[in-house]
Amino acid sequence: MDYWDNKLIRKQLDKKLSQLKPLLNLPVPKEGWIRTIRKALGMTTYDLANEVGVDQSRISRIEASEAKGEIKLSTLEKVADSLGVKFVYGFVPKQDLEDIVREQAKKIAKKRLDRVDHSMKLELQGLSDKEKEEELNDLIEKILVEEPKNFWDK
Repeated sequence: MDYWDNKLIRKQLDKKLSQLKPLLNLPVPKEGWIRTIRKALGMTTYDLANEVGVDQSRISRIEASEAKGEIKLSTLEKVADSLGVKFVYGFVPKQDLEDIVREQAKKIAKKRLDRVDHSMKLELQGLSDKEKEEELNDLIEKILVEEPKNFWDK
């Protein structure tokens, strides 16, 4: 795939994922979703253990591991099903994927341009601010299209 294919994929993903952005403001309950929903349903750990098919102490460990962020996805799916809710897993970008890629290209472009500008200044041929901005924008586009292998290197 080339830049244009990836750009189209990012655009389509951005469109889909933008529907999830309101979830960014939905905090996870302090005691975790499992315990919160279980309590809201009026279920005891014993009741949930019977639904899941595990012993009661396992439910306490599952709830504790969820609160710590150390639970397996398969466990969440199984418990969600037992609670009568659907487990949904996904990533919600803080910004558009295209913007993330463009910012990375800009970082690379700035580094390259700073090196060239430094050399040019030594020869008394430094770029004006306007020239730097134009060169930076051109370089960003070039980097995006070329997709260098080290694009995400730090």
